[in-house]
Amino acid sequence: MNPLTAALLVLLLSALAEGLHARRVRVAARLAFGPEGASRGWTLLAPALRCLALAAFAWGLAVMWELHQAAKDGKPADTKEPVRLVFVADLSPSMYLKDAGPEGKVTRQERMREEVEAVLMRVGGDLRYGVIAFYTEAHSVVMDARDPELVRNVFNGLPVQYVMKAGSTDLGSAINAAVKVVEGLPAQTVRLIVFTDGDTIPLQPILPRPKSVKDVLILGVGDPRKGTFIAGHQSRQDAEVLANVARALRGSYYDVNEKHLPTAALGDLVQRAPLPKSGLDLATWAKLAMAFGAALLALLPVALQYAGSRWRVVRLETETGEGAAR
Repeated sequence: MNPLTAALLVLLLSALAEGLHARRVRVAARLAFGPEGASRGWTLLAPALRCLALAAFAWGLAVMWELHQAAKDGKPADTKEPVRLVFVADLSPSMYLKDAGPEGKVTRQERMREEVEAVLMRVGGDLRYGVIAFYTEAHSVVMDARDPELVRNVFNGLPVQYVMKAGSTDLGSAINAAVKVVEGLPAQTVRLIVFTDGDTIPLQPILPRPKSVKDVLILGVGDPRKGTFIAGHQSRQDAEVLANVARALRGSYYDVNEKHLPTAALGDLVQRAPLPKSGLDLATWAKLAMAFGAALLALLPVALQYAGSRWRVVRLETETGEGAAR
């Protein structure tokens, strides 16, 4: 039954009962209230207060019942596949050159770690995390993890690069290896975020973006203007190479060497906190209505007993001895 309907029905029935009770009280008024045959003036409100208290309690009880049933019935189980956020990280020697950050005083690897943290702080929900590390080859380090701390552990100095052969960075092969890792996952469930400086041997042809991948972000670190000498060449963030990789994967390229990735680029990965509710919710109002109704019903009889009438019935002391005999 609708809570409002239940409250109105209780109000009607209690009003009828109060009317019947008032008729009976009038018949025995002198017996109940003494020679005046009337109670104190405030007691005229008692019937209305009783009806109001019963209706309020009935409304609150009906609301709580509806909320309980809704919670009990629940919604059908969500069978939607979770979103997978996969970081593809460049761990080549050039990532340890110190030319990154707003002031150019941190290594590219440290800047990558800062950016990973900035991403993790803004995403949430039912996510599964993955990390694919590459240098001369690519290796899956973490896949389908629920805890983002596993991702942080990888970027906080886990020496994955030592399991790879020394040589030149092969960005094309690494991207293709990452694509192959996620291509068998359900459609549109993967977001790839690639961190690299773009310092690589000539790119191999990039495989087409599979149906499993919804979006690809190529994030470049390192100074894009001034190079640093390493292994016989000047190493810098190669914006042209990174832009080509982004186009091949139908993704987007961002230079995050000095500024963080825009929040808008993360799309539906961003966890937006709901706005705080103003006022009381329905369940709280229902509890207050029940508390008000119950308290009023409990206190009214006490008030009527001790303050409802000026007439007091007293017990006379009986005489004893000779006086009683007379």
